[in-house]
Parts: sequence; C-alpha cells; structure tokens
Amino acid sequence: MGAVKNKPGLQAPNQLFVRYSGVPVVYVESEEDYYIFGEWFKDQLSRLEFLAVNNRLGSSASGCGAVIEAVRTEVASGNPAWGIVDRDAVMSADRWDLVHEIDDSCFDSSLPFGQRVKVLRRWEMESYLVDGDLLEQHRSELLMQAPRSSAEVWGELLADCQALIPHAALNATHHDYKKSGLGDGCTDRFQDREEVESSFVENILISLEKHHLDCRDLYAQHLNQVAAFDTTEAPLEPRVQSLLRRVHGKAVLSRFKSRHRIRDDFRGLLAARIKTAGRVPEELSDFVQMAMNS
Repeated sequence: MGAVKNKPGLQAPNQLFVRYSGVPVVYVESEEDYYIFGEWFKDQLSRLEFLAVNNRLGSSASGCGAVIEAVRTEVASGNPAWGIVDRDAVMSADRWDLVHEIDDSCFDSSLPFGQRVKVLRRWEMESYLVDGDLLEQHRSELLMQAPRSSAEVWGELLADCQALIPHAALNATHHDYKKSGLGDGCTDRFQDREEVESSFVENILISLEKHHLDCRDLYAQHLNQVAAFDTTEAPLEPRVQSLLRRVHGKAVLSRFKSRHRIRDDFRGLLAARIKTAGRVPEELSDFVQMAMNS
C-alpha cells in the first residue's frame, strides 16, 4: 500500500500531541482505511484523530468487531471515541434486515452498533473509490490513451456490478454456512453476469450441495435480494452507486484493473483524486463533523 501511505495529510507533525490532547479518536478497521481517511480529512487532523484499530494500545485485533469494542471500552472509560465500519459488518452480525435495506435513511437511522459507530452505506471502504470519471482519468493517463466517454465507463462499471451480483449472493450463502468467502478477483476472467453464472456459480453450488442440500434455494434468495439494489429505472451512475451498497467494491476495482491490465495499487491515487475533485462522500463528512463537535 505504498501508494496510499505517502500522503501529506498523514504527516501532520503534531499527531503525537493530538493523540493525547483530548480530541476525539475515530477508530477504523484497517491501515488502508486509515490512509484513505487521512487523505480525505487531512484538514481536520488537528481536531480529531483517525486510528487503525489494530494500532490501539494493548490490542492487535482488526476488523469491524474490534472497532465496535474499542469504541465501547473507550467511551466507558470517559474518552471521546467514535468508529467507522464497513456495511458488511451488519452481515457479520447477521442483521439481514439491514443487509437488504435499500433505503439510506432507514439504514442510517437503524444505528445497529450505537450512535458512535458509523456503518458505511456501501459494502466496504473501497466501494467509495469506484468513481467512473476518476478511474478513467487514471486509466487514460497510465496507458497514455484518450479518455473514453463518461457514459461508456459508467456502463462498463454497471456491467461489472451486475456480474458481481452472483458473487455477493454466493458470499452471503457461504456466510450462512459459516464458510470462508470467495476472493475479490475470482470473477475477473468472466465477461459478464451470464458467464459468471454459467462458468463459475454452478461449480460452487455443486460443491456446496454435497453438504448443504438447500444451498440452491438459499442462493436464489440471496441472488434476488442483491439484484434488488439495481434501480433499473435510474441513469447509469446512480445504478452503479446503488449496487455498490451490496456488491463488493474491491471486486469491482479488481475487474477494472484486470480488464485494463493495471498492475499498480491505485487506491491511494484514487483517494487523492476524489479529495481534489471535491467528491468525498457527504455521509462521511457529516459523521466526521459530528465527531469533531462531540
């Protein structure tokens, strides 16, 4: 993640002072999240601190559960603490009502882990890096090619999200059976949803069926629930953004990189481009402002 780490917002010289000066601490799931938030909110780093939860004193645990526990124990000790977790945290907690919730206002107001823990509307942090215009800017500059039209790029991303509907449904099925999830790059070689279903899904279901006779019915239920996030009446960009609430953002980026033969880890560059373009998600800016005012 070298491309992510070397960002000016993360080099504030007064961070040691800030950590112990009573400003709110916002725990995040990983080092990668820390670097992205540090880039997006570098102008606020004198008023709050982001901290990857595995760097918390006395703990090396990471992930959504560790963030929730860190906030709980810090607040109980009288320290100003907040947390941000991926939307997949509600699946980890078996809150299927929220996994399938399409309405943002209902999702936000549910507060499954309390008011101090922000649950992202999109599936994971990387889902916010799926910006068609900025991805295309990076691709065209890297490959020294003329940029494609916005409609072409967003159409390509929509096809990727649709191809990943079965991937998300299979991962939910695996979660139900307490099995490890499928990798983010496992659909890269398949062109579209039809090919994913015919050349990939069937093999997974055959394997699952050896021990779980109901797997096809369960998969079909999850498939319909994931597909419900495709707002077919909307323009391309809102359709992609809606599906990113449920399909895996890392897998979308993996498909884009594989198709265009991009080998660099461009997450840090995308985060910087989003900051420069003024496209930091409002839901995150609002949460950070609330934390600073606590």
